[in-house]
Amino acid sequence: MRNSLLALAVLIAPSLAAADDPSPFEIGARVGGYGFHREGATDPTQTWSECRMNGLGVFGTRALAGPLFVEAGLDLYASTNGGEPGDLPIDRTSGLVSTAIGARTQVTSWLRGYVQLGAGVELARMSVPYGDERIRDSKAMPEGFFGLGVDLRIARGTYVGSAFRTLVMGNFDYDPARLDMSQGWVAAPSSGEVFDASPDVANQLQFYVRREL
Repeated sequence: MRNSLLALAVLIAPSLAAADDPSPFEIGARVGGYGFHREGATDPTQTWSECRMNGLGVFGTRALAGPLFVEAGLDLYASTNGGEPGDLPIDRTSGLVSTAIGARTQVTSWLRGYVQLGAGVELARMSVPYGDERIRDSKAMPEGFFGLGVDLRIARGTYVGSAFRTLVMGNFDYDPARLDMSQGWVAAPSSGEVFDASPDVANQLQFYVRREL
């Protein structure tokens, strides 16, 4: 009898251990916002307020060897139409498709931190007013980012957290005064002139919930 019980324990022990191991896959949802760096800003609250964008998204992660993991995400963002009077009055809607590789560290049994390095593409639709009409364009622009984040475990396999990212992505440096129709005979600028993208830096803050599968 004792030998039978010992054999049964040997058989079920690996299954119990596997059940306690965290799943290598996670899925989550997040909300956040970002803004581009405002050159020459004197008010600290306005330093990252150019072309403010708010949105939400979904993402999934897979654990690799050791502390490494990979992430894929899809986010939708839209401009808030705020900013300073001299800003380009842009209406911008973006879909961000991204992938990243990161490394986690277990701070405590319920808290962990991580760093990420990622890249992707922004699929954007933009428009600005010109008289009674609008100038419109669509673009696909590359993006890259470096991020830091923390996870707080609130239940078995469930985490809430926040992430801070510094992004490098396309922005538009067009003089909004050129959109003022002061003379009726002046031809409208082309969409290529208004939406001539150049690399710019933005800061992003996100809050999320993630669940092990």
